[in-house]
Amino acid sequence: MLFGTLLDQGTKWLAKTQLDVAHPLPVIPNVFQLSLSFNTGAAFSLFKSQPALLAGFTSLLFLILLIYGLRKPYFFKGEVTAMGLILGGALGNLLDRLLLGRVTDFFDVVAIHYPVFNVADSLIFIGVFWLVVLYLRQPTTTTDQPTP
Repeated sequence: MLFGTLLDQGTKWLAKTQLDVAHPLPVIPNVFQLSLSFNTGAAFSLFKSQPALLAGFTSLLFLILLIYGLRKPYFFKGEVTAMGLILGGALGNLLDRLLLGRVTDFFDVVAIHYPVFNVADSLIFIGVFWLVVLYLRQPTTTTDQPTP
């Protein structure tokens, strides 16, 4: 979790110090660019007119997930890593919301007109995807429970 948060915050710092909002930096022309932008909302700019409500809701979800992870009696192989990715990404974006009132985004996939995103968003997506795969692969019988 800490590594993900530090990676996210470090890349956001680099983006803010090296990129200009008005001048995207093409990495793969017409496909992918680094484009500095700021988002007061959630994914796809949802709730952008209510940043305080969004920060409160995000804080609550983060705490629920953290407590769930800390109190869970056992974990499937890979589950701790997936939870760490989700929590690290969530904390990275939450820090932006609480300290700056907005989230810094800079990955811009222009080829498909996808919303601009950041490392935290990527960590959350990968962690959730990983959890879904892990849970779908777990045995359905009670005799094959993982060890604590």
